[in-house]
Amino acid sequence: MTQSHSIQGPTCEHCALSRNCTEKAEQLANKQNNPVLTHKIYHKGDKLYCAGDAFNALYIVRSGSAKASISSMDAEEQIVDFCFPGDLVGTDGFAQLQHAQTVTFLETSSVCYISLHSVNALLANSEQGRQQLLGNMSRSLLMQQQQTMSYHCMTSAQRVAGFLLDLSARLAKRGLSSNQLTLSMTRIDIANYLGMAIETISRLLTTMQQQGLIQVQRRQVTLLDIPQLQALSRFEVEENDPLFMQSNTALLHANSYTSQAMIQ
Repeated sequence: MTQSHSIQGPTCEHCALSRNCTEKAEQLANKQNNPVLTHKIYHKGDKLYCAGDAFNALYIVRSGSAKASISSMDAEEQIVDFCFPGDLVGTDGFAQLQHAQTVTFLETSSVCYISLHSVNALLANSEQGRQQLLGNMSRSLLMQQQQTMSYHCMTSAQRVAGFLLDLSARLAKRGLSSNQLTLSMTRIDIANYLGMAIETISRLLTTMQQQGLIQVQRRQVTLLDIPQLQALSRFEVEENDPLFMQSNTALLHANSYTSQAMIQ
């Protein structure tokens, strides 16, 4: 695990994210007003843990963001999730008591550390804690199933629209703006996660911008028409569909500067 600055963390009552994680339930289980978490700071490119590392804690993202990835036999990276403030990270270690994923920070971030001992106490003593943990693991499983389905059943346009809407929903859940997205991940990461070529990502973002659905300025994406994005994410576009053809015709005449700006 990457070494980082460590501070004994606050109790749940001092944590603005307690309603989004298991921290509050852990406090109820311990029945004491003692620090039970460790707050750690990481920087862009740091690893929270790597595949194969021993499972000895769960983590709650307090600020910043990270990507979770697995590696194929030939060491190809496949991103399986992005992690944002309030997300519980590390549940992949329960199965074999070692992590199956590698979590890499996309920007300067902080996490709350819950030791395995505290996790076991939480599970043994708190029904609320158990329900929160199981709910989190269930959501992770559903997200992976949806990602697998998107590879086989969804068009590229649907995947990109669904990705933007998912980020929007996750921000809204945390009381943040659902229209203004700051993409901490690169276009390469997005392409990897969605199983697409980066050129396809750039073309589709250009098309959506031309259609007035979004506005893109480097890493800043503004969702201008969420209902239409929702319709696009559900609509099964065929390659010979007039709208699809019209969009791609427009792409051929798109300003090359716009495309290059969005790849950066």
